[in-house]
Amino acid sequence: MEVAVAVGTGNPVKYRAVKRAFSRFYNASVVMVRVESGVGPQPSGVAGVVGGALARAVRAAAKAGSHFGVGVEAGPIEFPSSGGYVETQVAAVVDRDCRVTIGISPSFEVEERVLDLMLKGVEMERAVNIERRGGLGETVGFVGVATRGAITRQELTEHAVIMALIPRLMGYERIATVEEIASQAGAKVECNSLGAI
Repeated sequence: MEVAVAVGTGNPVKYRAVKRAFSRFYNASVVMVRVESGVGPQPSGVAGVVGGALARAVRAAAKAGSHFGVGVEAGPIEFPSSGGYVETQVAAVVDRDCRVTIGISPSFEVEERVLDLMLKGVEMERAVNIERRGGLGETVGFVGVATRGAITRQELTEHAVIMALIPRLMGYERIATVEEIASQAGAKVECNSLGAI
């Protein structure tokens, strides 16, 4: 099946990850569309991270007129751990009917000092204070440095997108609306029908 996919980002790592994920299952034409997430450079908490991913997906689909819009947002979300949060990537895939499927990546604990900064809105790249040409967010990511290249940010993102595609690949009978998922996450994101675009 041939599909047009718009990724709501200006980050080439996210773009490549979405392209690889969709290309495993579809004949996909993928474009990168710069959109605002509405959550700032370093979102945190389920509301911020999921809300940012949803907003990116909806805005990308609307701007590009594509079959699917994809939003990927990363940040610490509440989870039982030493600091009460884990760093994760959340992927949202929205279709023209404003139905959305969600996937998350493997996640990991962040040092408390770094977590405190991130919860105050400091981007992880600056919070970890690791210098790298091109910036961590557009290369291997902190996870790539921490795992000595065993897992990269692109791989985390690709896995999150693949997880978000499972309900579509399996033909789930019910897929929630953007508003339903936003409400569950405690975020405010709306999607008018994208079918006419």
